[in-house]
Amino acid sequence: MTDIGRPVLFPRFGGGRHSRTDQASQWVAMRDRRTLMPDEQARFDRWLQADSRNLGAYVRAQAIYRTLNYTAPVAAAPALMTDPDRKAARIHGRRRVLVGAAAACAVGLTGQSVPPDQVFLLRRDHEAPRRYRWRGATLTLDALSAAYVPDTGRVGHAIRFLSGRIGVQATDRPIHLSAGPLLMQATHADFDLAIDDGRAALIAYAGTIAVSVGSTNMLLKGPAFYHLPPAPSLAMNTALRPLSPADILSDRAWRDAQAVLNDTRLADAAAQFNRYSRTRIMIESDRIARSRVTGSFDLLRPVEFARSVQKLLRCRLSETGDRIVLA
Repeated sequence: MTDIGRPVLFPRFGGGRHSRTDQASQWVAMRDRRTLMPDEQARFDRWLQADSRNLGAYVRAQAIYRTLNYTAPVAAAPALMTDPDRKAARIHGRRRVLVGAAAACAVGLTGQSVPPDQVFLLRRDHEAPRRYRWRGATLTLDALSAAYVPDTGRVGHAIRFLSGRIGVQATDRPIHLSAGPLLMQATHADFDLAIDDGRAALIAYAGTIAVSVGSTNMLLKGPAFYHLPPAPSLAMNTALRPLSPADILSDRAWRDAQAVLNDTRLADAAAQFNRYSRTRIMIESDRIARSRVTGSFDLLRPVEFARSVQKLLRCRLSETGDRIVLA
């Protein structure tokens, strides 16, 4: 990876001299130092569109730079940052672009406007979901998730969803979303899309979502759960499960950092909490792991949940550092 303390030579793509990883690293460094000139932005757009693997390489390079705690002028950060993020950036000198701890309340997370340029919504930390407004729609990006939002002036261009989970509330303006070979379009619809180990699942709460893969097209109507494996023919592989009102309440709760549990295995409930906090809930007893719990809990407060479980199941609880053990 390019040393950000040295001059950077930015490639004229097509010569084959630079690897995809090097190209991605150089674009990350360049976009961090300053706003791209129009011709540079056009080259960057062409590079992203030339090969779907380039987008993944860019996301990885961006994550590596942030992991190294690199510095950049605070003024370079977009206006999307919240006030707590700006204060932290002034103190630490770190650029914080749609990444970092979200100081959001448990219910009714505040929506922020996506800035008017191409931007990555990269949520690599264990933190609260964050809500954004984009072209009249509301997007909720989960922790440990990544998406690429195109220029707001490019009508019809799709949000590229890469990993994790995203919630979409579309109004009367069409919203386009792509995930690997899947292309989706919706108006007046409410749905979640999740990708886990290459497997895609769509939960349609309301409305109709048009989905296509290659030459295959389908209309997926809510309320229902759909499993969308990466296959050429959706018609042969789409699995449907209707959603009850209780299912909808439970499945949508993550958007407000809530866990609505309905006779849920404790092991599965603990996995939900572990997504949002570095404090891990560990279960050492198979009997306890198979126990079922019901109730509504704040996903950002794993300690309170674990103590409630202790009282309910009358089991042992120990807290050591960032570990909570139930046995």
